[in-house]
Amino acid sequence: MLNHLSWTSYFETVIAALVIYYLFIGIRFYAADIKQMFVPAGKSMAGNSLPEQLVFKDAEKQTDGLPEEVIYRQDNYTDDDIQQADELISSIKKLITTASGKAYSPDTLLPEIKAIFGKHNSLKTSPHRPAINEQVVTECERIGVAELTDDEVDQWWSD
Repeated sequence: MLNHLSWTSYFETVIAALVIYYLFIGIRFYAADIKQMFVPAGKSMAGNSLPEQLVFKDAEKQTDGLPEEVIYRQDNYTDDDIQQADELISSIKKLITTASGKAYSPDTLLPEIKAIFGKHNSLKTSPHRPAINEQVVTECERIGVAELTDDEVDQWWSD
């Protein structure tokens, strides 16, 4: 029954089927990558952008249903630490944000953060201190200015 087929024709048929199969898979799942291989190095494609899920949305555009600004009455505060912590965090955010636009090195940025900690010395024993440390680490990582740990930032309070 299969005597009229030669090994040569069998291998040609298998190779042709494999080529068709891999062409289908390549076009179906890797079309963007294949197109990118044929684009000259100087030109960019729209496919190089991040997927929508990974794109950071500005805080102004994000709405979580909360009012933009809440005004607290002075008698609602149990202590002044909250206001001082807010002032400290906002000043550190401003410093880190300005550092992101310049050619800063961590050697020049970190002493400035330590100086801000020195101005708010009353927060040294505050229960808000770990949250402040975490905020500094998070902002530096988010902006990409410096790689810090909570322990490093915590040591700056004693400097």
